[in-house]
Amino acid sequence: MVEQNVILIGFMGVGKTSLGKKLARKLELDFVDTDEIIEQREGKTISVIFEQQGEGYFRNLELNLIDELLKEKGKSESKVISVGGGLPIYNGLSDKLNALGVTIYLQRPAKELFNRLVNAKEQRPLVKKLKEDELLSYIENTLEIREPVYKQAHFVLDRTQQEVNTILKILEEA
Repeated sequence: MVEQNVILIGFMGVGKTSLGKKLARKLELDFVDTDEIIEQREGKTISVIFEQQGEGYFRNLELNLIDELLKEKGKSESKVISVGGGLPIYNGLSDKLNALGVTIYLQRPAKELFNRLVNAKEQRPLVKKLKEDELLSYIENTLEIREPVYKQAHFVLDRTQQEVNTILKILEEA
């Protein structure tokens, strides 16, 4: 049994939620998606929060949620936690995530992320208004900025390693 939280980080569209749910089932832990919690608490989608209150407001909600999870650490069962793509970048949250549990960066190339996001832009406030040619450029530029922070995770997994059984082995050794 895993005795600490497992936190999945990475760019939007990388598959944090899908993999996180599978991992949580296998580990018999609760799954937490920070974006879903924020949407439930606010009664609005992330897109609407961005439109109505702005990105700064949203980033504060993320900060408050991670601070809550840190206060709960050790007082409640471990969880598998999926965080929004930008969450580790702002408010020193990368360090807080590393303190919250085992962080795993799910790394994918920009072109692959583009292919995963091009038909799912509407649910993504940061890219929904971009044209296809702008989307790839946005992903490449944003990844270049974010990747040094993402790589502060305890483990960096490329596409070939992003499977439940591989992660279970890593967690056993951690």
